[in-house]
Amino acid sequence: MTHFAIHDSAGLHFADGAPNFGKNSTGFDGFEGKIKAFSFSDNGQRCAWIVDGQVIVVSAPAWERIGCLKHPRAQELCFSPNGSYLAVWDAYVKTQDQSQVQPNLSVYDVSGKKLLKSFFQQSQNNWQPQWTNDEKILARNVTNEVHFYKSDDLNTIAEKKILNKVRSFSLSPSRNVHHVTFFVPSIKGAPAYVHLYRYPDFKEASQALANKSFFKVDTVENYWNKQCSACLLLTAAEVDKSGTSYYGEQMLFYLNTRGDSSRISFSKTGNIHSVAWCPSGQEFFTVYGTMPSKATLFNHKCDAVAEFGTGARNAVLVNPVGNIVMIGGFGNIPGRYEMWDVARKIIGETECSDTTHITWSPCGQYLLTATCSPRLRVNNGYKIWHYTAVLQHETFVPEKTELFTANWIPNHEAAKPFTISRNPVKGIESSVATASKKKYIPPSQRKTVGLVGASTEKKFLSEFDEPPKEEEAASLSKSALKNKKKKEAKKKRGENGNAEKTDNWRSQTADTSDQAANMLTSTLSGAELLSSIAGVTLTGVPEVDKRIKSIKKKLHSIAKLKDELAGGKILDKAQMEKMTTEEQLLKDLETLTV
Repeated sequence: MTHFAIHDSAGLHFADGAPNFGKNSTGFDGFEGKIKAFSFSDNGQRCAWIVDGQVIVVSAPAWERIGCLKHPRAQELCFSPNGSYLAVWDAYVKTQDQSQVQPNLSVYDVSGKKLLKSFFQQSQNNWQPQWTNDEKILARNVTNEVHFYKSDDLNTIAEKKILNKVRSFSLSPSRNVHHVTFFVPSIKGAPAYVHLYRYPDFKEASQALANKSFFKVDTVENYWNKQCSACLLLTAAEVDKSGTSYYGEQMLFYLNTRGDSSRISFSKTGNIHSVAWCPSGQEFFTVYGTMPSKATLFNHKCDAVAEFGTGARNAVLVNPVGNIVMIGGFGNIPGRYEMWDVARKIIGETECSDTTHITWSPCGQYLLTATCSPRLRVNNGYKIWHYTAVLQHETFVPEKTELFTANWIPNHEAAKPFTISRNPVKGIESSVATASKKKYIPPSQRKTVGLVGASTEKKFLSEFDEPPKEEEAASLSKSALKNKKKKEAKKKRGENGNAEKTDNWRSQTADTSDQAANMLTSTLSGAELLSSIAGVTLTGVPEVDKRIKSIKKKLHSIAKLKDELAGGKILDKAQMEKMTTEEQLLKDLETLTV
């Protein structure tokens, strides 16, 4: 059975997933109080939260308290993957006497119940230390350096990477064999770059297994696959100098431990909204492009192998089993998602309005969506959906209570293969009122419309079998009838005016046709005209030759018009007037060549 945690303004409590939705069989009675933050270890065996200047730690399966730490300025906390170590970040406070400044990042041995080391960490951005999945290595970034420690001995730096202006790094969440990437932004016009090394062989740049350099990059996000054999780099520039997007400019790159590196090219321009690896580590999904965005599956060679259509979507999540992918739109997009299987067939789709948070259950068969504060303060609550897009359970927090987050308790053992069914399961209807699908009718016309039985359902024009008929005159008010008569009279006058213009145009066209017929019978044909001027030679006098060339050019143009006229093309007035100059041009040409 899966479980999830709910953090609201009243405190923290747990609840069961399928099949006993909403009940609590975890043995945790909950905690009442204003909790600032909470965190689970990746294996789901330990949980900690910050309340009233203290950090409280509990352990599964009974969720009994195993420790309480005093941290009056605590703001953030995180566990190592197996919950053996706990890091707590306090707000960095400067005093007038700098000698009184205390380290504000503390790392504890949870099992030994002791403080291992305290560090100075001013910035709250990227404050978390990074562990490998086997918890043997801890790493953290300091100015122009990245320090690596053995997790049980933080007083001695085991390895150090000195790199000028290094902005960030990423330690692979692996076991036994570890890799690390380092990102250095652009300095004095030089390109930014990312180097991938095998730990601890990173003393020299020549030892890099793979590298990638690029311009227009301010930050880099790393996405390791489950096997830690490849990493996706999502780069971002704060400003898009081309002016295409005010969200900045993004690019996606692929690196692997075999030394391959490449940029992923997309079939549609725009931002990269979401990236997700498949558990196999051989394929990954990307949602990208201007709205309506595209969703594409790429293989480990960075080739597009499947398309999942377009739509208002900005998120993609693959379930822990790896056989279903959720593609949806949330945030500033009307909440809606689609479920697809790995065979590229859609399983189901539904709307889920006001969703601010969404995660897969550890078993991969249910989806948890939540409306949380402070992003939204109305309809705070959570819903659980079956993978066939059917609502199974929903709960809303009491009035004057805010929901801060709702998340599944990690449980890797729950991810077991299952057979996908496309038959929707039995579900429930949401109690949240949805927007009306009926068109708006002014109050003055509602009674009348009701009498004639007109449909009030919203429809696009393309959905009508026949164009909608005009309303009966009886349903219009006196002023509306008066305006309607004025419009009809104006339209009738316009039709009469257009008819007169059409008659004038037809008479002009007839005159032009008669003129063209007379011209064809009274003058040379186009071919005859060209042959008559073909033998004209230049005199050698620059001014006279210039005039001869100009006349021959005009006669060539007239010959072309003659051929078009003979072929049945209708010429305009200017073209006909041009053809009347033929005789005078021939006389001028004869005078110049004598």
